[in-house]
Amino acid sequence: MNTTFYQDSVNSITMRFLFFCLGFLAISTSTFSQEQEAIMAQSTRDRINFTNLSIPNTGTLWGIKGESGRLIGNPYLDTTWQAGIVKFYGKLGMSTNVDSLVGVPVRLDLVANEVEIRAGAKDIRAAQANRVRYVLMNNPRGTTSLFINAREYRGEADDLKGFVELITPGKLTLLEYPTIHIKRANFNVALNTGTKDDELILQKNWYVVRDKKAVKFSPGKKAVLVLMADKEDQITTFLKAEKPDLKSRDGLLSVFSYYNKL
Repeated sequence: MNTTFYQDSVNSITMRFLFFCLGFLAISTSTFSQEQEAIMAQSTRDRINFTNLSIPNTGTLWGIKGESGRLIGNPYLDTTWQAGIVKFYGKLGMSTNVDSLVGVPVRLDLVANEVEIRAGAKDIRAAQANRVRYVLMNNPRGTTSLFINAREYRGEADDLKGFVELITPGKLTLLEYPTIHIKRANFNVALNTGTKDDELILQKNWYVVRDKKAVKFSPGKKAVLVLMADKEDQITTFLKAEKPDLKSRDGLLSVFSYYNKL
């Protein structure tokens, strides 16, 4: 037998076998790696969800991308369109003496700081608050609300933007100031706790005006008696007899209305 031919045949078979083994090993390794990654990903999620897993500064844990956060809530004091009167600081046009709109559907956007006016089914106009002197509009309580530009007052009102609602006028004027606070998302990826959503929250603060100067007011019996110290005896008697809820709108309205009549 030709030794050289035999050796060449052996070498050829050996090389084909090695290539086959390497190919099989590569496929097996890839499959094994995919299976291991799936197991590790699930293990990582389980550890995050069910244990107090601490992520080291030098390492990274890969997970599945979740849904992005949303903005919850709306920017309006009241989403319902209410019939109202809008009084502007200037004329509405060069060729007109009109400075107000009467009987138009309006609502207040507290985030954009605008008065929205519905001119048609799909036609919404907006006026910046600094152009509007006041808005008189219906409210859900079945009465009317007067929102006055905050710059009509001095003192701490200098720091306010937009409108204050006139609750009761008089020697002591009671105002309510509505704003929108944004509560930011606090989602913790590592612990899978908290929320991904930002939320718009309506807040209202009280202000009292004396001689056109406004100061922030925190309602309570002591605060009311200090504020109305010149009529303390009458106010004390009124509080004992009527027992108004000084944390409520109606309760404060009754006390301030009574004081302003004395």
